Amino acid sequence: MKRSEEQMREILNKEIQLSDTVEKRIQDTYRMLGIEKKRHSKRRNMVAAAAAVLCLAVPGVAYASANSDFFQGMFGNDTKKSTQAYDREIDDGKGGKVSVTIPSKEYVPVDAAKAGELVGEWLMDERITVKAGQSHTLNIEGFVYDRNGAMMYFTLEREDGVTALAGDENMNLTKGAAFTDESDFYFSVETKKGIIGHDNVFVDLEKSTSDKIYGYSYILWSETLEEGDVPQLRLDTYPCTRKELGDETEIKTENIKLTDKGQIPTKTLDLGEKCHIEYSPISLSVDMSKGFGLTEEQAEDPYYNTYVGLRYKNGESYVISDDENSVNNTGYIMGTGTWYKVMYNRLVDPEEISEIEVNGVKFVLQR
Repeated sequence: MKRSEEQMREILNKEIQLSDTVEKRIQDTYRMLGIEKKRHSKRRNMVAAAAAVLCLAVPGVAYASANSDFFQGMFGNDTKKSTQAYDREIDDGKGGKVSVTIPSKEYVPVDAAKAGELVGEWLMDERITVKAGQSHTLNIEGFVYDRNGAMMYFTLEREDGVTALAGDENMNLTKGAAFTDESDFYFSVETKKGIIGHDNVFVDLEKSTSDKIYGYSYILWSETLEEGDVPQLRLDTYPCTRKELGDETEIKTENIKLTDKGQIPTKTLDLGEKCHIEYSPISLSVDMSKGFGLTEEQAEDPYYNTYVGLRYKNGESYVISDDENSVNNTGYIMGTGTWYKVMYNRLVDPEEISEIEVNGVKFVLQR
């Protein structure tokens, strides 16, 4: 129970105002603990499991602090630094180099009370802790989702140093954190119906240590979810390291329910063949085959989406992506079919949006 004790200490040591009932629960917990915190395609041994998962039921007031960490990590800028666009050389895959432009990225402050109002109702109630591989511990600290995407805040721990996941400043600005060849497990998010969550993981370099990584996963679904399609954590465990996997390797798979909460409501702007856009406090999805003069083939190519932005009632703007000016203010972008999907890197109040602009076409919602 060593990891569980560490997790409880993280929460219980925070300075918060507690009711008498919650205070009694915490003191009881002190006494109990003795203290005055893209999937691999190899052959799999499928295990339909609620898994051997340790779920820590945290008193509501204490967990509110964990919620604040989720809001700040996913939407805020306390530990995320805005960056300007810059050029760098990368391997071209042919033994040479090619120059590419890394877009600018802006992070903004988050109002935790507003975040609670817009997404708090759908945020998971309890941390989920599970053993990952032989020596890592994975904690799902927060999770919310809508029909187009999801956000997951997690920590990954290992006493002698995390070896399964790598992330740095360059990866945060480009492809996100990645599992290493030394990892003996892999985790991802999908639904019971098999809809896959593709993600980009931002590693908090200020909070992370060699023994504990803080990660914020921005997830987009391969298909639009229907009501009742429940997200799960998929955990693949290997009997070896990833670099040693072979065609006959037996892989143990566990599917762990992430939340009992439903989807964050999504608004829809549907003008028939002229426009179809879906948006929520965490994501935006545009059908590029409607209203932009593109062929079906072009609509399926993200290259033809050159600008997405929001204008608010107060006159302020949120430029989500702008190819011409090398701007990418997103958590993750993905094209699937004719849909161009975005996870925001900040909180958006759908009621405050007055206009959505895509490729120079402006759709007025309200004045």
